[in-house]
Amino acid sequence: MSAPATRRLLPVLALAIGLGAPSATAATLVVAQDGSGDFTAIAPALAVAAPGDLVLVRGGIYAEAVRFPRSGTPGSPIRLEAWPGERPVIDGGGLGNTDLVRIENRSHLRFGGFELRNLAGARDASAIRILGAGTDIEIRDHLIHDLRGTSAMAITVYGTEPTPISELVIADNEIHDCEPAPSEALVLNGNVTDFEISGNRIRDVNNIGIDLIGGETDIQPDPGLVVRNGVVRGNTVERARSVYGGGFAAGIYVDGARDVVIEGNRVTGSDLGIEVGAENAGITARGVVVRSNLLHGNEKAGLVFGGFAASAGRVEACEFRNNTLVGNDTLGSGFGELWVQFATGNTVRNNLIAGGPAGLLLVSYEGNSANDFRHNLWWAPPGSAASTFVWNGVEHVGFEAWRAATGQGAFSLFADPHLVDAGTGPVPAWDSPALDLGDPATSLDPGETDRAGEPRLFGAAVDAGADEWSCGNGATETGELCDDGNAVSGDGCDANCAPTGCGNGIRTAGEACDDGNTSPGDCCAPDCELEPAGSPCDDGDACTAPDRCDALGTCGAAPAPEPVCRAAGRATLLLRGPPGGSPDGRLRLAWKRGDALGEAELGDPELGPAGATVCLFDRAGGVPELLFRAELAPGGLCRGRPCWRALPAGGDRYLDRDGRRAGVRRLVLRPGGDGESRAVLLARGTALSLPPTPLAGDPAVEVQIHTAGGACLGATFSAPTRNEAGLFKARGP
Repeated sequence: MSAPATRRLLPVLALAIGLGAPSATAATLVVAQDGSGDFTAIAPALAVAAPGDLVLVRGGIYAEAVRFPRSGTPGSPIRLEAWPGERPVIDGGGLGNTDLVRIENRSHLRFGGFELRNLAGARDASAIRILGAGTDIEIRDHLIHDLRGTSAMAITVYGTEPTPISELVIADNEIHDCEPAPSEALVLNGNVTDFEISGNRIRDVNNIGIDLIGGETDIQPDPGLVVRNGVVRGNTVERARSVYGGGFAAGIYVDGARDVVIEGNRVTGSDLGIEVGAENAGITARGVVVRSNLLHGNEKAGLVFGGFAASAGRVEACEFRNNTLVGNDTLGSGFGELWVQFATGNTVRNNLIAGGPAGLLLVSYEGNSANDFRHNLWWAPPGSAASTFVWNGVEHVGFEAWRAATGQGAFSLFADPHLVDAGTGPVPAWDSPALDLGDPATSLDPGETDRAGEPRLFGAAVDAGADEWSCGNGATETGELCDDGNAVSGDGCDANCAPTGCGNGIRTAGEACDDGNTSPGDCCAPDCELEPAGSPCDDGDACTAPDRCDALGTCGAAPAPEPVCRAAGRATLLLRGPPGGSPDGRLRLAWKRGDALGEAELGDPELGPAGATVCLFDRAGGVPELLFRAELAPGGLCRGRPCWRALPAGGDRYLDRDGRRAGVRRLVLRPGGDGESRAVLLARGTALSLPPTPLAGDPAVEVQIHTAGGACLGATFSAPTRNEAGLFKARGP
């Protein structure tokens, strides 16, 4: 097969006399293992490549360590690239502990299009390592995977010299299934400036995904020469989880770097979403802007900033704005959506922060000083009065309580953000209170966009969160079905950029309601007429009943037991301890010899979308009062293992020895025929908030367990054997 035009092979005499001298005309050197090119290996081609030359590599497996022996020149880089449409492989299976590709003290290089894999038994080695000094280097479009060992890194950049590594681009690479711990998958460290890390996807690595480091003097002796003046944009990091130290790997981590922009990234399934910190004493992360990022479903926290201890560095004068944090702290580890450590003089504004069932939104234990939180949208399912904010070690239950005690939260709201799934993660719907909630004084950079690449400002002010709603600008963009250039509904394209019609979420002429679907049983009928008042519905709260539609099309009910529930042939209930949270608090329910319960009715709490809910009611004069609720979310890890597990003999077990969700340590659900099904619940410790006893029990106390599959297991206790201060004990039925 012929090579592209301008192919050149230098004669041996020229190699001996003038190696490294710039060539008069650029050449293309083809590497092909079948002998159809100029070389059959990469290293010999690079040995003769001069500035301006292109080394073009055909598909195949190349078991060789690649080194760049010389630099290009300004405007004439040396390029090592894959043949168009092919992906050559650099395989480290037999190379031992070595970097697959090394660029040391080189400039004006382009390297792109390869697969780098199978680095086994590494001890501080990388698929691609750039070190020393240099400028104008681009690393693009590589597939990097299966790097095993200790510090088996994908892309490593160490600025070790007084002269920096600069004008560096690392873009559009995919990195997966690597073992960089205790180092990082993609890292810049030391004297590195003027860089771009963009469009990369990193997944399933055993430590930090992307790291920008300053202050490690073993890499750069001058602690003032830190990673700086760059951008990390449009990257996706999934499941970056540390295997040491309790698991605190961030998808994207700034460790002592300064003057960088982290924007438009998505991090999910990692220990932490994005963290800005400074591990080394005397180092300050400063001038970092974290904006328009989506951080959702991370295991311990969404956004973290500050030095981790009084003896470490600090984070100062950084800006965290227009980020979307949704459903983080999936393990219930107690760090919430936003975790602040030793940090001073930073601004947190224009963010959308939506918590999980526990309602823990903000956590800071110490070192949080003069940081300004304003123009943010906060929300969690427990509601404004029951959601939790921890401020320098003081717990404030309730949004307004936190604002009153700290003076924070100016121009902020606590409201349901009305999130929808746009295919690339949760975004606010057209009627979200996030729209135009941002600070009108927000200073935008020229050409700044939201996460989707659309203009950051549309309307009176920027929206809170990573995405800017721009329906009505006349351009049909991501998530829009139409856009007629206005915000008028009923003209064929409604204000949510969906065609006018029943089921699009906007009520127009001829519709009594429009809830965004055409499903029955939700108080708005498929023809967008109100379902009759009193019609059965489901308000999504297992501890309310019976759910009914009102005359305005709203579904709801007061807290009350489900009227139809599987009964136990025998049940016992114990409440022991003072009211509120106490180390001595204890709740135990045994539900035995129950009505027939099928395996399918338990659902799949391991995978979701539902877990289990426990509700305990007292009655006074026949009126129910909800005294205890436990929401056991689906999935998740408890001490590194799945909280939920299917039992070999059938049924499910929830096990959390830390009792992070309402104190529940164990729940066992067993299916069976009539008289054979059973359940056991145990909760204890300070996270268990016991009601004051004695209970009224007029006429009874009731406990119900609602399973992931929709089944209800109930027990009624009308004649307690003990009912006094600090103790309730009963048998039923």
